[in-house]
Amino acid sequence: MSTINGMLAIILVMLSAVSAAEDVAIKNVRVYSPSTTQLPDPSTVLVQQGRVVALGSNVAIPPSVKIIDGTGKFVTAGLVEPHSQIGIEEISAVDSTVDSRGGEHASGPAFDIQYAVNEASTLLQINLVEGVTHAVTAPVQGDDVFAGLGVGLVLYGDSLITQPQLALFGAVSARSAQSVGGSRAEVITHLRRAFSDLKTYRQQRALTGPNYSVGHAAHQERSYGKIDMDALALVRERGLPVVLHVDRANEIRQVLRLAADFDLPLVIRGAAEGWKVASELAEAKVPVIIDPMNNLPDGFDRLGARADNAALLDKAGVQVAFSVSDPHNARQLRQLAGNAVANGMDWFAALQAITHVPAEIFGLQAGRIEVGEPATLVLWNGDPLEITTWAEAVMVNGDWIEATSRQTRLFERYQDLRAGKAQGFTYQ
Repeated sequence: MSTINGMLAIILVMLSAVSAAEDVAIKNVRVYSPSTTQLPDPSTVLVQQGRVVALGSNVAIPPSVKIIDGTGKFVTAGLVEPHSQIGIEEISAVDSTVDSRGGEHASGPAFDIQYAVNEASTLLQINLVEGVTHAVTAPVQGDDVFAGLGVGLVLYGDSLITQPQLALFGAVSARSAQSVGGSRAEVITHLRRAFSDLKTYRQQRALTGPNYSVGHAAHQERSYGKIDMDALALVRERGLPVVLHVDRANEIRQVLRLAADFDLPLVIRGAAEGWKVASELAEAKVPVIIDPMNNLPDGFDRLGARADNAALLDKAGVQVAFSVSDPHNARQLRQLAGNAVANGMDWFAALQAITHVPAEIFGLQAGRIEVGEPATLVLWNGDPLEITTWAEAVMVNGDWIEATSRQTRLFERYQDLRAGKAQGFTYQ
């Protein structure tokens, strides 16, 4: 208990040195940004009026600026989780707290989760205090090849949703095949039919025939109705990423051909056998979102899974991002990156996979520390890819966030049961 108390005290002391929003200079730190693998060591990060105004070893610090000594510490951009249900799922076992699934009647291209994002979710602060500042929140696969439309989030501020209708999500897998009769071949055919219908639909603005439906007797007609086609048209017109969960090498090749034929900005998620087709992914400039710790052949879609998948993809020139795909544990992104390094991936590439790369894939204003950009950064007490380190302070758009969450409040409650009994305990 004394160790935990000491760690908590260090964090609180660190945050007491700065107010929520003030000009600050962090001196004598190792700084990592997308433009360079590492700035001169040590360096200084100067933040004024919420933006990074200077980086490097010879930064002139105005006398009015608060100085933080970062000797022995690291500064990185805030972490970015590229596929989660943060804000739309609180307790997976309690249906009334889960808004990530469309179900039999609601799933499909038009299922849009932006309307259910909960700004009071306890999962925001739990992940934020450990360095996750941005996330892509996506629907969970339901009874359709398409799961629906996701959003871009910042985990702190007055407005969480930075980009509604950010991307269209779907899957080519044994599970998604069940919605079209059971064959992965029919999933590919369904995708081709949907995007082919879209060309005609944009000309006549209406579809003949019944709407698409699912169920035992529904597989003879698979055309989407107007609402879903409007959603597909929106994706097409805006050039939004189409994110497909595909694990097998064969289906990855099929969706690469699909993307080329219909000029789709494709992103592959899962990619358990991505290493088998790494050169093809690189040539097509298709990024992948993977979990480097999900490396066991636990199904027929994943027989070729291996621990060095991320390293092999990166070596081939594929843009690689990491995802925990668990709204409670997006903070484990660092552990994923560290394990990828342990299995051969370059350290800086692994850091980019949880900062700059996912932000770039989805066009988020996040994942980088650059002069002139909003100051969103994390001060780590050591190597950020080591699980024995932690975030000492987190800044979002120039504001230091409070290092408190539901978990710290629970800790405080059980540390002293007498505290709070007069007025009760607060968890949010």
